[in-house]
Amino acid sequence: MIPPIDPAMDATLRAGWSSACGLYEHLSRGGTLRADPRTPLRLRSDENHFATAVLGYARFYGTTVEYQQGSSLWFGSPAFVLGGLAVQAIANQQARNRAAAMAAAQWRDHAMVRTALTDQRILCDHSGEWLNFWHDGVQELLVDLTRWAFVLRYEAGAPLMLHGPSAPWFAVAVSWLVYGARGLEMPWFAPLGAAVSARRAAIEQAPRVVEPGAGDGY
Repeated sequence: MIPPIDPAMDATLRAGWSSACGLYEHLSRGGTLRADPRTPLRLRSDENHFATAVLGYARFYGTTVEYQQGSSLWFGSPAFVLGGLAVQAIANQQARNRAAAMAAAQWRDHAMVRTALTDQRILCDHSGEWLNFWHDGVQELLVDLTRWAFVLRYEAGAPLMLHGPSAPWFAVAVSWLVYGARGLEMPWFAPLGAAVSARRAAIEQAPRVVEPGAGDGY
């Protein structure tokens, strides 16, 4: 059974998609990001703030996990001792497997964070600490509009994933800031380009409404 769509979330997603389409169209026509000085963040003197929104946040990295390995002395018949050792070995192997799975590189630190975009960096308010992700250090940008998410990989440090209704707008803006105009030509923005083209076609094909008394002077 398909769960019912939350009207509020549906409206939020539609608004996020619409704003991303609007930004994509504006930038593709040669426009630029408009600075928004209304931010309490203390930025550099030459830094411009563009937008702040709440986004889903995660980082991709591995870690070290400690686990306790059992070691017992078994007394009794050979069969009993061998059985006990086998059970202990299985338990220890399971503990090692769980520790290895927990330590493996994976998306961690999941949270909903206040995220600010400037012309120099992305700032994420995670666990009460502002984390800086500088555009100059970006090595690769990956966007998945079907998941409302994008990933930034850096020359140093763990990859950053941001997702949510505002993610498409941020993805367009970040791609333009990092790659310039060619950033809008990335294949993952094709759905935005198609939506913009469809909207333009609908406007052009819409019948013109002539106000009474206007037109030919009659």
